[in-house]
Amino acid sequence: MPNPFAESKKPSKTKRFFNVLKVIFFSRIPMNLLLLAVLIILSIVGFESIKPDQTPTGQVVLQQECPECVCENQECEPDCELCPVKTKVETEEVIKYKCPRGDLVEDLNECKGSFPNVSVEYSGTVEGITFAIDSIEYEKDEDDSGFVTKVGYTIINNGDLPIVPKLEVKVYEEWTLKVSKTVANKVINPEIVVMPNDYVQREDRVRIYFQGQEQTLRLLLVDSLPTIEREVLAVTRDFDLDYVS
Repeated sequence: MPNPFAESKKPSKTKRFFNVLKVIFFSRIPMNLLLLAVLIILSIVGFESIKPDQTPTGQVVLQQECPECVCENQECEPDCELCPVKTKVETEEVIKYKCPRGDLVEDLNECKGSFPNVSVEYSGTVEGITFAIDSIEYEKDEDDSGFVTKVGYTIINNGDLPIVPKLEVKVYEEWTLKVSKTVANKVINPEIVVMPNDYVQREDRVRIYFQGQEQTLRLLLVDSLPTIEREVLAVTRDFDLDYVS
């Protein structure tokens, strides 16, 4: 049995320090707070251990403004070899007109050279519209009679409005009041429209009987586009039965 009166051995200072910590952390502080403190300490230690010594750097390209290539008031000239080339694009609107023969021109007056040439003797022009008889084909029936079989003509519209042509054909030996009042021997309806700055050349078949060696063929151009048909102009051409081909 130990002696109660014996002098007890005092613990060392180190042991007393650990005993105090034990009492504080395990007896006075709840376990969840203790665990939280441990986690915080470990996090701080880990962050400090992995923290780099210096900030990492990469290949960063900063786009700099290109200096102007004009350096009259500067001591040093900038290097403009890598500067972008500034270009100025200007657009210009050009209007082209298509001539009857397909030529593209900037002025409609240039299309006049594209119009066909017509005989001055067998043509006429009124209000910018030129009308001409190009050819007459006919055949002999008896000694002094025959038939007109084909008529060739040209219409050139240099006017401001389109026209819908209709042709009235008369064949006669002498122009008289009676002939002027008689109806046409043949009416040709091409069923076409001749636009401004355009033309048409046609050959239409007819069958017109005549008597006499020397005859005259008269073509009257009528514009049937308006509500009331309008007579434009008439042209004539003589032919001789003796010269039938």
